[in-house]
Amino acid sequence: MLPTLLFTNYPLLKFVHLPPFSHQALRGHLALSPHLSAASKSVFIAGGSVGIGKATALAFLEAGCRRLALTARRKAVLSSTAASLQAQYPSAEVLTFAVDVSSAEDMDASFATAKDEFGPLDVVVNCAAYQPSLNPLSTADLAEWWRGFEVNVRGVAILAQCVARHAAADSVLLHLGTAGAVFPANGGWPMSGYAASKLASIKVMEYFGVENPGLRVVSVHPGIVTETEGGRKMVTETGMEFPSDDINLPAHFLVWAASKEADFLKNKFVFAGWDVDELKARKEEIAQSPELLLGLNGFPRSE
Repeated sequence: MLPTLLFTNYPLLKFVHLPPFSHQALRGHLALSPHLSAASKSVFIAGGSVGIGKATALAFLEAGCRRLALTARRKAVLSSTAASLQAQYPSAEVLTFAVDVSSAEDMDASFATAKDEFGPLDVVVNCAAYQPSLNPLSTADLAEWWRGFEVNVRGVAILAQCVARHAAADSVLLHLGTAGAVFPANGGWPMSGYAASKLASIKVMEYFGVENPGLRVVSVHPGIVTETEGGRKMVTETGMEFPSDDINLPAHFLVWAASKEADFLKNKFVFAGWDVDELKARKEEIAQSPELLLGLNGFPRSE
């Protein structure tokens, strides 16, 4: 088994949550902390029918959200997820849109409908992604390889433009990145399509956040969650055994990241496995630091 710290540690922080991670304390914190309440928020989740997107939808409902919009490609799966969520939270209004995030027209129509129903959106979460097959570039199916860029880069750009048009002026945009974007290529996995497209997506989010200073944009590495489709694909195609994070770890971290308490993470790339209390204790350092941005380590910056 690969070392867990390969996926979760970073020199900025001293403490990380190692699998198995108990999310019950965070769940109780969300339920009992008024300042983390999502009761007044309208939330739009792209890629919200399965995996981390579905868990995130449930986490926002647990935190009090009652205006929720979900997108996904597979209409039947999306409808089933929405029915399950509404059965647990009958007072919630759940809108669904069976669309592909790489379709600008369909995504804009989805955002426009959600805005008409809920008003300007408060929180947008991007959980939609595509993981190309793990093949060496020399033998990869380039159409399938490029699909990663269509979803992970073009889709993110489309989402960003929709946020600019339909979200509140002070809205929060949370994007699921991946630590794989910053792994060295000699890590042993032929994942050029996924790593490069996710790397680009995180940089796109960073630029979008700087260009729109009224928004709070944060990219989040969710951990290695093997109960998701992408996680299972990684295990199957590499033949390797991975430490697995609880799916509720990123879901509940995203709810916290959408709160005012996490304002200091603006335009940063962070890991869901990092300890929230330590992050808060070092918020001034983190907010002012050039760390947690994608760039060349050691590249000179003007003071």
